[in-house]
Amino acid sequence: MTDAYTFDGSRTAFGSTAAVVVATVAATVLGVSAGYALQTLLGVVGGIAFGYAARDVSQEELRARIRGSSLLMVASVFVVAALALEKANAVDAVLVGAITATMGVTTLAALMDPDEAVKPVFAALARSFVATIAGTILAAALYANVFSTVVFGSWTLFTVMLATTPMAGFVALQFEFVLLGLFAGRAGRAAATLEPSGNPEDVDVVDVRDVPRALWVLLGVEVVLLTFPGGAGPFEYLLAVAGPAGTIAGALLSSVYLHGAILVVLAVLVVLPVVAAVRRSAVAVFGNRAPKTLAFATGGVALSVIVILVSSIPGFDGFVKWLAGSESAVTAAVDLYGFGPGVLGGVSGVLVVMGIGLFFYIAAFGLPFVPEHASGFVFGAATLFVAAVAGAFAGAPAPAVFVAMAAAIAVWDVGEYAVEFGEEVGQAASTRSVEAVHVIATVGVGLGAVLLASLATHFFVPLMTAVPQDRAMTALALLAVALVAFAYLADTGSEDATEEGSESGADLTD
Repeated sequence: MTDAYTFDGSRTAFGSTAAVVVATVAATVLGVSAGYALQTLLGVVGGIAFGYAARDVSQEELRARIRGSSLLMVASVFVVAALALEKANAVDAVLVGAITATMGVTTLAALMDPDEAVKPVFAALARSFVATIAGTILAAALYANVFSTVVFGSWTLFTVMLATTPMAGFVALQFEFVLLGLFAGRAGRAAATLEPSGNPEDVDVVDVRDVPRALWVLLGVEVVLLTFPGGAGPFEYLLAVAGPAGTIAGALLSSVYLHGAILVVLAVLVVLPVVAAVRRSAVAVFGNRAPKTLAFATGGVALSVIVILVSSIPGFDGFVKWLAGSESAVTAAVDLYGFGPGVLGGVSGVLVVMGIGLFFYIAAFGLPFVPEHASGFVFGAATLFVAAVAGAFAGAPAPAVFVAMAAAIAVWDVGEYAVEFGEEVGQAASTRSVEAVHVIATVGVGLGAVLLASLATHFFVPLMTAVPQDRAMTALALLAVALVAFAYLADTGSEDATEEGSESGADLTD
């Protein structure tokens, strides 16, 4: 046996691609006919991007994981846009969501075994979720002007205190010099830590306990004097006794430029210890697997940075509201939350939904009628069936609903056949002609069923208008259950018959 025909457990390329094409056509026809062309397009593209993202994060190469994490964020943005655009009701939202899930799982099943991608995708979702949540908090703080309010408010209060009495500047100057002494050594040690050839132990650091207690007591007494009315009187009296020198000293102590320059130097010194602390925390959290973990979080970090930078452009929120329209849900969300927090918060929510979807996939994998290696196509077929039902309630034409239901069965059948055939002959074997016959036959049967059902609804349904709606819906539900039960019994019955035939043959041989 040659290497081209080894049993590598791969799914055939032609059959897998055919299943994706069938799902794409059916989902597009269903969504567009229901009146959601743009939402459907965004959902289809987002689902396909998710399939490729899941495949990439499952690989061992660092570059592939980074690409997969980035594609995961792209897919999430498309899904957020598809769900955020205006819809009539919750059923229509289920329609768009089911279309997205169908494309995501079916695409992934065509590329690889979804079971092998579950753990890496969970890891990428978790890391990216942490990054997007942090980005959401930061974007919300920037949108609410928290940082600017705190900085400008504190600076305004500080300048008012400096203008009130020179003693406030004197006390502030002492604190500033103490902080300079404390942070100067720490900044030097942090620089030595970040430099590969540096030795942090060679840098002396002044600790808080190294500051004389008498200085802390003196500063405490001065602060207490400032809080009482008239407490700065003795200090002002000393400046007045000093004459012109006291006047110059008072002006320097109250100068906002002097204190501003010292505070800028302090801010520069604080940056290096903060960077070193973040680096230590990252090493403590990620350990020796930092490249893999950071690769999974790359997409979330990159998206957070891009969204925060874009939303910080003056007038960008107004441009988004003008583009979306004054009556759209997007405009309401931007008015309430802001563009940056809204997008990052929506992406975080979609990541959680994706994780829940994976949980349901794992749970559904244990059902007896789900094939072991074709579970991805089965899950995609199930979500496409859900989309068809939602499309029926959303007002999609009956032929479009029939197409989606027939396509669900075709995706299951073609996908399972591609997996089983690929396991037998290997992916490198030439199977296109055989698979083409199977695909054409399956699609032909489905189209025939759609045509028959469409003719029946066109000619017979008008004659049945006297049937109450609840009875009609009950009959339809029982029919669907009967079809599923028949398919399951036919499948298990054929397997049991095969096993009994094998046992009978073995008995005859003995």
